[in-house]
Amino acid sequence: MKFKYDPEKCDLPFDVNENRPTKCLKCLEVCPNSLLMFIPMKDKREDGAPERYKISMIFKAYGKKYCPDCLKCVDICPSQAIKIKI
Repeated sequence: MKFKYDPEKCDLPFDVNENRPTKCLKCLEVCPNSLLMFIPMKDKREDGAPERYKISMIFKAYGKKYCPDCLKCVDICPSQAIKIKI
């Protein structure tokens, strides 16, 4: 199983009120084993906060072991930014 994420298709801007991205995150909500997380990208705002975030599988070595290959994250992504090769 290989998790692939395309940050060009998925825009997770920083929300100053929430101090985190809030735009979509449907993939995080639907993952039955909570294996996905958002991490900051390198581009920063003037105040030092991340400009955008990306989705990643936590602890990839363990994520691959515990991912049930249900493809719920792939199915729910409105921008088709997530792909999983089984």
